Amino acid sequence: NLKFNPYSVSKFESFNSCALKFKFKYIDKVPIPFTQNIALYKGSYMHIILENNFNYDITFETNEIFTEEIKQETKEILKNFQMSNLGQKYSKVIPIATLEEDFAFKLVNGVLTLCDFKDNDAWCRGSADLFLVRHDIAHIVDWKSGKNKSEDETFGITQSMMYAIYMFIKFPDVKIVKAKFIFLEHSTEKELIYVREEFNKYIKFFYNLTKKVENNSYFNETTSALCGWCDYEKEAI
Repeated sequence: NLKFNPYSVSKFESFNSCALKFKFKYIDKVPIPFTQNIALYKGSYMHIILENNFNYDITFETNEIFTEEIKQETKEILKNFQMSNLGQKYSKVIPIATLEEDFAFKLVNGVLTLCDFKDNDAWCRGSADLFLVRHDIAHIVDWKSGKNKSEDETFGITQSMMYAIYMFIKFPDVKIVKAKFIFLEHSTEKELIYVREEFNKYIKFFYNLTKKVENNSYFNETTSALCGWCDYEKEAI
């Protein structure tokens, strides 16, 4: 039995960045004030436009944080992406792909099985922006706003591997998963490839991540230059 499941990519990353922050957020469940974040509004708006195949007339309310000016700037970013070679490719894929699907998996009698996203017994869960299966290859996509990390070798490994596990369970005939991160503001992409022959290796990766969290007793603080922006800064003092 697991103590801190269901796990997610953000949950694992929270623990790896600072175990004390993980404790405040997921164990003590310390309430924090809701912070209105322009990046969150911007990302949500981009996703809605993309899910509706570049429909720029889709309804999305502005507010004192996400102003009309920022909304228009966000539209221009997506229009530039749409006109790029990469955008042209994905504008053809979106109408025939499966969009925005939540998923979760757990062990049932020693077999990794898909389950309901809200299942409290789930081991790991996540959400896919877009996926398309052709023959024995699954293509799965995550839209990214913000910085270009297409050349960052460490970026996206945990998330894409979780995607691969999901695809291999959901589609037994799939032999290869191509997980892609699309950096919308830069019209670039990063692709990571996973093969069914190494499925057990991917499971072991998450098993080791989980074991690291479950066996922790101290939840020590990890200090960095970003601590001043942490939602739990006052709690850590």
